Amino acid sequence: MKKAFVVVICICMVHLVAVAQEQEGSFKSALSIGVTLTDGNSETLLANGSLVTEGKNDGFGSIRAGLEANYGESTIASNTETTVENLRAFVNVQKTLSPMTFISVNGEVLYDSVAQIDYRATLGPGLGVYLIKNDKTSLFLEVGPSYVWEEVSDVGDDYLALRLTERYDYTISKTSRLWQSLEYLPRADDFDDYLLNAEFGAEADITASLKLRLVLQNKYDSTPGAGLEENDLTLITGLSMPL
Repeated sequence: MKKAFVVVICICMVHLVAVAQEQEGSFKSALSIGVTLTDGNSETLLANGSLVTEGKNDGFGSIRAGLEANYGESTIASNTETTVENLRAFVNVQKTLSPMTFISVNGEVLYDSVAQIDYRATLGPGLGVYLIKNDKTSLFLEVGPSYVWEEVSDVGDDYLALRLTERYDYTISKTSRLWQSLEYLPRADDFDDYLLNAEFGAEADITASLKLRLVLQNKYDSTPGAGLEENDLTLITGLSMPL
């Protein structure tokens, strides 16, 4: 039953973006790809990719949706171990209430085999306020409830959580920008049980149609599966191109 909920969330996310793009508005998509290989006494492979669509729509407001995937393996003396294997889909819709406030709907589905997350889906509304908003800089805070469905280490659970987020975007120049985000998801009935997701990224143009991208992601789970670490840190480098 819980897996059915996750499927429904994914379908709703895809449908929401598709409907928004069909209406009047301006959208842009970008594909990012990175691959790292080593050979010799040890062989390693690390590949990552993402596809992000974002823009504004007269009916829905601001929309950002995407799909991210990372895979890594290491081979030593013919023994191959998967070191990274995860997939994440997300969508964020913001509707302006005033020049500095908005309401939102946020959805996300995560799979991570190394962290033994068979699935983790979150969905919920939010209320946000911009502390800074101009042509170069934006900083907003957002708060709202989220419902979480998950199966970690073959143990299923679902619960209500509080979602607190912060995002900062800064345009350094016409050819470069950086961003930072923080998301805190404590369980509503137990604040000692929480998720914390952070991201820092920078992007610079190489050519008019090719960008160099560097992203640092940190995922913290205060109650991970048995025998697993609470913290997962990922550094991603790659190239990004508009579609």
